[in-house]
Amino acid sequence: MAGNGQLKVDYDDLQQLDVRLTAVISTMREDGQNMSALATAVGDERLATRVREFGSSWAVHRHNIRENLEWLRDSVRNIHEDMAATDAELAAGLKEG
Repeated sequence: MAGNGQLKVDYDDLQQLDVRLTAVISTMREDGQNMSALATAVGDERLATRVREFGSSWAVHRHNIRENLEWLRDSVRNIHEDMAATDAELAAGLKEG
């Protein structure tokens, strides 16, 4: 909030946050594939088994984190859309008045 009682919204920042959150969500969706590739790449079967176990044991936690990130991204989108619509309505009102 600006010091003069005005609310200033940086729509570019909101858009960048949306893009970054979407990228993180996408990366987390690919995490299972990455764990499989890592397990294959380590070369040692015992270590590969541990990598797979770790990936499996954290699957639920990653899912919960991904859901929270999706909620946050959707909230950012809603804020962006609602603030832009309100801004447009107020601007139109000033032009009419």
